[in-house]
Amino acid sequence: METMVCVAVSVVLSLATFSFLSSATLLYSKGMSIVRSHTNLRSVLDRLTNNMQQGNTLPVLIDTGGNVVATPPSAGLYYDRYLGDPYVIKNVSGTGLAAGATSITITRSTAALASPPAPKAGDAIVITNPNGNVRATISASVASSVSGQTQDFTLTLSPGLASAVSWSSPAVMTATLVHREAFIVVPTGTQAELRYFPNFEPMPVLTNPANYIVVSNQLSVATGETTPFSIAMVGTDKIVKASLFARSTDFSTYLANKQANEFNTFVRLNTSLSSRLRPQQ
Repeated sequence: METMVCVAVSVVLSLATFSFLSSATLLYSKGMSIVRSHTNLRSVLDRLTNNMQQGNTLPVLIDTGGNVVATPPSAGLYYDRYLGDPYVIKNVSGTGLAAGATSITITRSTAALASPPAPKAGDAIVITNPNGNVRATISASVASSVSGQTQDFTLTLSPGLASAVSWSSPAVMTATLVHREAFIVVPTGTQAELRYFPNFEPMPVLTNPANYIVVSNQLSVATGETTPFSIAMVGTDKIVKASLFARSTDFSTYLANKQANEFNTFVRLNTSLSSRLRPQQ
């Protein structure tokens, strides 16, 4: 009898201990998962906000193949990141630049307090024009030696200027240097990745890991969750909206079937992303 009583007490104590440890492990797993989900989405928010606020244009919505999406929501977006200005365009002809021109010369300041970056292949030049700005991609850039506090660059454009830019000497025409970047949400099995493409012009091979940086690999692939981007009208202003749904996968095996109808580790981020040129893009 004494042995049976001891065994019974031991069983009860073991069950109580197991129940306590199981609950503690579950709470620890959920707590760590929710913290990591929050941290992951915070890094996403920081990256998106920082990059969007450097945008020189309102982003263009695209799909996972880089194609423009006419009707939101979309899996991704691209935009022109502001690099610097002003660059003075040399008016060699005296009357401006002809449509289709594939070579132009620009001048930048090299003064310590006013020195925009040197243009390079893959950047784009946006020429200020009263009839509408003209944008062209740089395929090659040849720098001259610095003279005084200025430096000339001969730019090869591909394709050429879409339209003529007309002005007469001695008037001065200026330009801004930009660079196209993109963010795309791509499903990868049971999760999706938010991929940042630092060089999106010309469009790279989107499936090559060398061409992108994974900002988050914990986004949901549920219906509607892989197309988080849209553009909303706020008064007369256009603002990009992002709705991202994430879950930490660190304890996903242990937490399987343990999150229904109760506290779980899913976190949603809804945010507005404005460019540096708003309002009224």
